[in-house]
Amino acid sequence: MEFLLLWVLGGHFVDSGLRYREVGECYAAAQNAGSDMGYVGLNLPKFTCVPLKEGQPFTLHITPPNSRFPF
Repeated sequence: MEFLLLWVLGGHFVDSGLRYREVGECYAAAQNAGSDMGYVGLNLPKFTCVPLKEGQPFTLHITPPNSRFPF
């Protein structure tokens, strides 16, 4: 299993393209990137580490805002 780092920006998920073998490694990388952003005056965006089956592609489906269809 591997973990994909997703950034949450303005209510939208952004695939970082970064994958890690352990969730702790994923979390630490996000925290380090956030501290670098803070150093230059940017706010730390929210993030999540999503477990993925190794070698499998990741497709993110997002419902447009104010859509009448929940899919």
